[in-house]
Amino acid sequence: MPENWEQLQRELNVSPVLARVLSARGVASGSDVDLTLACMLPPDGLAGIQHAAARLVYAIDNHERIFVSGDFDADGATASALCVSLLREFGAKHVGYVVPNRFQFGYGLTRPYVESLLEQNPDVIITVDNGISSNDGIAFARDQGIDVIVTDHHLPPEHLPAANVIVNPQLDKGSFPSAPAGVGVAFYLMVELRRQLRNADHFGKNRLEEPNVASYLDLVALGTIVDLVPLDQNNRILVGNGLQRMRSGRCRPGIAALCEASNVDSATINEEDLGYRLGPRINAAGRLEDISLGIQALIANDLREARKFVSKLNAINVERREIQTEMTDMALRYLDTVAADDRKGICIHEASFHEGVVGLVANQIVTKLSRPAVVFAVANDGKSEMLKGSARSTPNVHIRDVLADIDARYPHLIKSFGGHAMAAGLTIHGSSLDRFSNLFESAVAARTPAESFGSTVHTDGELKPNELSMDLVREIDRWGPWGQEFERPLFHGSFNVVSEVPVGNRKHVKLVLKMDARVVDAIAFNQRPVEAPAVEISYRPSANRFAGVTTLQLIVESLQPSAM
Repeated sequence: MPENWEQLQRELNVSPVLARVLSARGVASGSDVDLTLACMLPPDGLAGIQHAAARLVYAIDNHERIFVSGDFDADGATASALCVSLLREFGAKHVGYVVPNRFQFGYGLTRPYVESLLEQNPDVIITVDNGISSNDGIAFARDQGIDVIVTDHHLPPEHLPAANVIVNPQLDKGSFPSAPAGVGVAFYLMVELRRQLRNADHFGKNRLEEPNVASYLDLVALGTIVDLVPLDQNNRILVGNGLQRMRSGRCRPGIAALCEASNVDSATINEEDLGYRLGPRINAAGRLEDISLGIQALIANDLREARKFVSKLNAINVERREIQTEMTDMALRYLDTVAADDRKGICIHEASFHEGVVGLVANQIVTKLSRPAVVFAVANDGKSEMLKGSARSTPNVHIRDVLADIDARYPHLIKSFGGHAMAAGLTIHGSSLDRFSNLFESAVAARTPAESFGSTVHTDGELKPNELSMDLVREIDRWGPWGQEFERPLFHGSFNVVSEVPVGNRKHVKLVLKMDARVVDAIAFNQRPVEAPAVEISYRPSANRFAGVTTLQLIVESLQPSAM
């Protein structure tokens, strides 16, 4: 148990439960949970940011053609929308956005992708959430007289691309102690650009109203949460202030439309709504069709326009769920035949798998088996001999480093790869699948102690019956946002089962549980009934809002019979 929780309880005036939770997450004093914008890290710690902003000042003053080149996920979409919108507010006359078709050009600023942009005569390309590994494409762009500004947050390769300037916090961990998402890096660039324009009296000279860059923190919050970057204090500041804007009704029309489509009340929106409801609708476009739909929704000027794009996103997301369910069922049936529990790392390939959905299936395998997984699909680029893989990992295995280990020992096995600690992508030749699978398992095992592959669930302890209350839920919500490396509190305990009913086509279980005299509702997603008089569960207290009434509900993470 953390030693300083009692002191923290007095300083923050919180319950003993919350004091222990916060202390366990490294909070030592009130300053560690101060999420005011005044505590945000300054841009100066990011090497290259002043040079990048200065190049954009020149581009704006000289009416150059600026293209924002994004990635095909929610982080890339929010970063693209933020940059395009703010550059236009800053007075840029020629600003557009481009996103590579993932099935035609692959990831990043590749040479064929740059070639496809030449007819639009770009003067400057800004990459957002990509570019750090795009050596060939950036070299080609520079040869064509195009300046390239890279903003990214992914781990850099051994040899950096020859961009005009690179802004990436992975290169400045000593001077910038935070790990923002791609949209966070883009936000910082726009903060610095606004400062330089202000110092040059750009807004006064051009009779422009100076934009409030903080008004775009709703986009930063969405991209940051969906991309699963660590919620260090600086990222919590960005996300927390973005959520406050949403709750007060001051968000983009696109985010308001996404809330409508997701049945999310923006007045009570939290990080889980962003990650599990809004984010997947944007990501679905990049997985199956074109992420530009998501960008169009996020830059829409009014709610009516935004709803048109969100309606299309909704339809694509329904299709994505159907494909994902079918692929996951196939993957789990395969795992039942190969003693997957004995493996340290899992690799799966089926000829029918959809390239855009393999990451979601990999994530479900990781959740089920608590070990890293790579799911492959045939590359949808006319080169059927190549396989595109999406890797997902557990907190104790840095998946991008695992791929780097394999690449270092077998230089030509992996054709390309990139990513970060929890997620990565790669391309291999189809004939190399079996060899890669064996090497992947060995590389994971070499980096991970054997005991890490158990099913142990680490929680914040047990709660007493009187502590199971909506007051605790409200207190937890107040001290968020919660997320990667600052997880929402998880508790465990034994309960008597009052009732247990399968719901949702028997995929989930609705329970009524009892601890002493305290009776509570609970829901266990993607779990089967245990058919026992008592259960041991790990759970997160939450608010269940239905028909205008809010009640306590436990979200069950693990469920098994108890001997109580």
